[in-house]
Amino acid sequence: MRAIRDGLSMSNPVVGSSWLQQVAPQLSGPLEREWGAAESTLATLIRRLPVRFAVAIVRLESGERQGGAAARCRSLFTGCLTAYGTYLKTSNQCAFRLMLAPGQSAETNAQRLAVYAEMLPHLEGSGRLGALELAFWPGGTPPLPMEVAQLAAAAVSRHLQAPAQANPLFDAVREQLAPPSHFHALSGRSARR
Repeated sequence: MRAIRDGLSMSNPVVGSSWLQQVAPQLSGPLEREWGAAESTLATLIRRLPVRFAVAIVRLESGERQGGAAARCRSLFTGCLTAYGTYLKTSNQCAFRLMLAPGQSAETNAQRLAVYAEMLPHLEGSGRLGALELAFWPGGTPPLPMEVAQLAAAAVSRHLQAPAQANPLFDAVREQLAPPSHFHALSGRSARR
């Protein structure tokens, strides 16, 4: 993996040939010759990682005007952090000290920090989350844990767009979701490839 991340691969990667390569280039790079097995291989990796995911979804009805960025950000933070707080409580754990998000413009990052600081004290179980700092990755190649999170988010998004389609990555992510999540209530599992 290091040779591929550092650009020392013996083969030239096929740029943009798969949604996996666009979302998680470091993780999918070693699988570039076997795209048919890439999703299942990455799903197996996610199942074996000692991780939990917290997912929040803000749905907009067709024709509905998207609310302000601050309101959308507040909904997403609240959904994810409520699930994370519940997971911490049920597993009798404490929060990590840092929550890392992809960086955007300085103005957007400042707005997200302000929303986060305003919202955090009002969450149920905020005592467990109180020391959790929000930081932004400045750009460039993200760390592998962030890429895993981006891959999980893309798998959930693909499931929401086509719930009847086989999606082994979504199945793996669903198994690792920190409750409560409406995905836990889904009956049955999607078909596997």
